[in-house]
Amino acid sequence: MKKISLVIGGKRYTITLEEPFADVIEKELLELFDPSKDNDTKILLQAFLTKQIECLELEEKLNEILSKLSKLD
Repeated sequence: MKKISLVIGGKRYTITLEEPFADVIEKELLELFDPSKDNDTKILLQAFLTKQIECLELEEKLNEILSKLSKLD
């Protein structure tokens, strides 16, 4: 288990995650947030929306691949 902390809107949040998932999440959080300062809630919203867009793009790609695979049958 690994604890990851960051401050958003003046409040410290600590989450506990299992390895190796924790390392991936920590890396992504460090790209989005500065752990040494108080991060504005706007940054949190931007990070959430960025990840949502990434998920939608991945879903579209997955659906394209599944469609191509189903045509092979």
